[in-house]
Amino acid sequence: MLNLNRKSMLNDLAARRFDLLVVGGGITGAGVAREASLRGLQVALVEQFDFAYGTSSRSTKLIHGGLRYLKQFDFKLVREAVEERQRLIQMAPHLVKVTPFVFPVYRGDSDSLLKLRVGLFIYDWFARMRAAVPHKMLSPGALLELEPGLRDDGLLGGAVYTDCRTDDGRLSLVVLQSAAGHGAVVANYAGVQSFFRGAGGRLEGAVVRDTLTGDLLEVRAARILAAAGPWADEIRRLDDPEASPVLRLTKGVHLAVPRERLPLGNAVVIRGRDQRIMFAVPLVEYSYIGTTDTDFSGRPSQVRGERDDVDYILDATNHAFPESRLTLADVTSLWVGLRPLLRPVGDASPSATTRDYALFQSQSGLVNVGGGKLSAFRAMASHIVDVLFPNTRSAANLTASASPLPGADGPLPGQAEWQRLAAQTGATTQQVEKWCARYGSALKQVVQYLPAKPDPDPALTWHRAMTLHAVQHEMAQRLEDVLSRRTDLLLFTDDNGRHYLQALAREMGSALGWSNDRLREEVAGCEKAIDQRKYL
Repeated sequence: MLNLNRKSMLNDLAARRFDLLVVGGGITGAGVAREASLRGLQVALVEQFDFAYGTSSRSTKLIHGGLRYLKQFDFKLVREAVEERQRLIQMAPHLVKVTPFVFPVYRGDSDSLLKLRVGLFIYDWFARMRAAVPHKMLSPGALLELEPGLRDDGLLGGAVYTDCRTDDGRLSLVVLQSAAGHGAVVANYAGVQSFFRGAGGRLEGAVVRDTLTGDLLEVRAARILAAAGPWADEIRRLDDPEASPVLRLTKGVHLAVPRERLPLGNAVVIRGRDQRIMFAVPLVEYSYIGTTDTDFSGRPSQVRGERDDVDYILDATNHAFPESRLTLADVTSLWVGLRPLLRPVGDASPSATTRDYALFQSQSGLVNVGGGKLSAFRAMASHIVDVLFPNTRSAANLTASASPLPGADGPLPGQAEWQRLAAQTGATTQQVEKWCARYGSALKQVVQYLPAKPDPDPALTWHRAMTLHAVQHEMAQRLEDVLSRRTDLLLFTDDNGRHYLQALAREMGSALGWSNDRLREEVAGCEKAIDQRKYL
């Protein structure tokens, strides 16, 4: 497994001239960096925060075709996403998990049983009938056998079909690791301050600031792509202060609750009071629900989940599962993502705005990406590199592009391995699988950091090891990087990881040379995030 060494990466950024500089370390930028590197191009990528800090770790954590977009006749988008879903199952089976979805239909719903049947047939057809389980229409009784907690009043029937869930932040990370493994130079906490031009006014690079030290460096590149998600318009204005906005930002809020309060057996499609489709998804000891879709007009770093957002989700959940009676007190965590949608010409609602993407090129040569879907990141990256470097197109591109990602490039751990490690560390087999399944074949790198003498608390034993692995192999620089994006402590534990902050901060501080003041600052920052129950 490649070590992402930030110091050496920063040195390389300043010392070399690149074919392509990618601004933004979310899934789109990571995908483009990987695709371009696979084609032999010299690639640099810089991210002003941590990798996947924004939308790419704040999604509904699904790899899906977007069944509801069939209603908008966006067949191209759905087909591409379904086909990419099938590829990703092969590319990252440790991160992209086939999951059954239950779709109930009630009297008065905007989608009839006939519409659902037709839509799911098209959905499976786009997957070339390679869905793990083709959809099946079900009677009300059969639906209630699958999900006994569903409201039975007005239930007409429904269906069960398959899509996938994922760990979106880790998926972005392994795509970046793959890019780096093929020669890309990548750095987090490296924000673009300005661009510089050649004699003809064309961009030739960017001034980048190391936000951890304040140091400035120049990165020179023949082409520059801004894949900054919700920050795309800000990057455009660095190039041209008069540039008109190209994005429509919409806010997606998600809640996690203990699974005992919402005991799901499958992922379930539910509806908001406005008939908008949302999902309730089981994840080990928790269930999470989302998402909202409302316009947002502030700066991306200022996005917050409001009480109205929480009430909207809780109302929809309690309507779908009347016995759950969820309240704000049941919410373990809340996270908010911004969708960088393309600004529509007309007056479309947020949910009706296309999830497709487009490229915008300025006179100085800056290319900006707007829109896009997590599920289709690989196809989108392939298209973008085709446009930027048309001479690199070849029939062999798809084969290389669809090759396994880190963690899927060797045998995946199985039940025997979980049992062995559980016995070694005093944990249960289920705990070890929960903590470590997402590493895939890279688990052996985590295991080497397990202490010779385990802690009395197996969870602390494992999270110490995962923290050291995050520092040495995954470029974690802040305690919240570990809490939020290298592990699931912030989102899916009963105290949001508070119990382990001091111990994990000491592990990171020892590895990174933190002062006592820096250690206290890191702990305080995480405590603030936990207190606010906001994933920012």
